Amino acid sequence: MKGLNRRDFLFTGLAGGLLAASTLQGATSVAASVLPAAPRAKNVIFMVSDGMSLGTLVLAERYLRRFENRGTRWLGLYSRPELRRGLMDTASANSLVTDSAAASSAWGGGVRVNNGAINCGPDGRFSLPIMELAKAHALSTGLVSTATITHATPAGFAAKVPLRANELDIASQYLDRRLDVILGGGRKFFDPSLRPDKLDLLAKYSTAGYNIALDAKELSAASVSGPLLGLFSDGHIPYSLDRASDPALTASVPTLATMARAALSRLGASPRGFILQVEGARIDHGAHANDIGALLYDQLAFDEALGAVLDWVENRDDTLVIVTSDHGNSNPALNGVGKAYADTNAAFDLLPKFRHTNTWVMEGLDANSTLSQIRDRTVEGTGIVLDDDELDLVQRALRSELREGYRVRSTALIAFAQVLANHISVGWTGVSHTSDFTELAAFGPGSEPIHGVVPNCDMYGIMVRALGLQIPA
Repeated sequence: MKGLNRRDFLFTGLAGGLLAASTLQGATSVAASVLPAAPRAKNVIFMVSDGMSLGTLVLAERYLRRFENRGTRWLGLYSRPELRRGLMDTASANSLVTDSAAASSAWGGGVRVNNGAINCGPDGRFSLPIMELAKAHALSTGLVSTATITHATPAGFAAKVPLRANELDIASQYLDRRLDVILGGGRKFFDPSLRPDKLDLLAKYSTAGYNIALDAKELSAASVSGPLLGLFSDGHIPYSLDRASDPALTASVPTLATMARAALSRLGASPRGFILQVEGARIDHGAHANDIGALLYDQLAFDEALGAVLDWVENRDDTLVIVTSDHGNSNPALNGVGKAYADTNAAFDLLPKFRHTNTWVMEGLDANSTLSQIRDRTVEGTGIVLDDDELDLVQRALRSELREGYRVRSTALIAFAQVLANHISVGWTGVSHTSDFTELAAFGPGSEPIHGVVPNCDMYGIMVRALGLQIPA
């Protein structure tokens, strides 16, 4: 933007009537008239269901309505009179389809960057992450994720690296930023026995005064005073469905809701307030894999975490809560099946019988697996008995002998998902992110600009203005 510096933009680029002006690919900000002074928020809680297409939210709502006689906490928000709702334009600087790094950098740094970058613009200049700005104003900060905690979405609020793959550097930057709560997976980026450079970041964090928790029991026992680093898996946190079916994982790995509560119990004591990002990361991974068990049950786990946040903010008027997704992914949907769609409900009713994800099923098979082994593994994981021709198709995919017209569906994992769709009637458009607008909901002081189509890069200014932070010139 010519003639308007970054600080000016953040305080003038928020008028809802002009938000659509930056929906074009590559737009980095939008100039508008100055809004009236907004109410100040003490806290901001930013909830991210990563990779959630609208169909994913609908599947979760249908599931809870049908099997638990209740709805999702997310859609329940829409009945609140104070709720602000819009759509998020998710484009990055160089693509109509964003990745998580560019999406979170738009939120966390206020500028659209190229896919793959974390708060590093196309010109090589770094943005000021919102959590770095918050710390400069004595606010507390927290990141919670079911991915590696150094992954793209949490990093977008606190780190600055040219490439999202620089997770070793991101782990060190969190210490430099003095983040107060860091909870998720990714032990391999902190543990000297797992880092290629053997740097002992766990010791560095401990020396800096951090409480260290490496399993659910240690998280529960961790002191509420002092900063907290919790790492509950070497890589990503296991899928919720696989975790629930494994007693050892259930005992050792906290849920997203448990991590969110732990974060709020600490950050809530901050006298100056806080900013917290909570990410349900593996929804995105399940969508990439066309894995309905992974996707659905992690979306339900995210909704449980949202419930924990809503419980915490109940009867408070000092907290801005934002709930959204960075992009769609693979656009899952329950399709009608049978004459007059009469068999649709029966197909959907198979989902509660799933005990494991498709990913778990396929990890136990290989190119040498027999049809009988494929059948038994599928029954163990999903309760579904595949037909002989379906078993043959999966076997050919395992042997790399399958060649579908849409090439991305030729891999064994995706071919297996296509076969399962014959039974559960959940279909997918592909295996990657989409250009779809995503759901955006907010309430609390500073939520007023949320309406219409909101460019992702405008969220930075909305949060900064709600908190009353000052941008360095």
